[in-house]
Amino acid sequence: MTKHVIKELISQLIALVFLFAGPAIQYFVLKRFAKREGAPELWYLPKYGFRLVVRNIPGKKVLTDIKVMVRLRAVVPRSEGTSVGTFMDEMLVNEEEMFVFPRTDQLMICFKLQRASDSSGRFIVTDKLGVEKRSFMFTSFDRLVCDYVANVKNWLNFDIKIAKRAELTSETRRF
Repeated sequence: MTKHVIKELISQLIALVFLFAGPAIQYFVLKRFAKREGAPELWYLPKYGFRLVVRNIPGKKVLTDIKVMVRLRAVVPRSEGTSVGTFMDEMLVNEEEMFVFPRTDQLMICFKLQRASDSSGRFIVTDKLGVEKRSFMFTSFDRLVCDYVANVKNWLNFDIKIAKRAELTSETRRF
């Protein structure tokens, strides 16, 4: 009789462990595979200029609740009276999108780079067709910062939240 009770107790304990461990294991496996989803990518189209996108063309998952924030950032170094430096941001894009289906990309910002005659340059924010919307001198900022968050939908019904940042500086060669 006690042998039967011990056997039942062990089987109940194993079932309880798998009841809680199964979804946790699924969640961590999905989180690992979601790292490749929605990566930022910079494209150049000679007729229109540069496009920074949330890449989902090769993806097989739907991205939902996308929030994008793009800004030009100037770094103000520490000085007398302050122990740390600070950032001065010029907001360019602050948008939300409901979803991005597989085989499509979400556009974050379009821009052109233009060299001026005095060896300085301009950063030109454009629309999708390359028409100028705003312009900034390269000397007025240090980097372009693009932050975004999204949910990655999957068939196990565990939505995985991803948060990514892409920064472009004069030293940027790759993401």
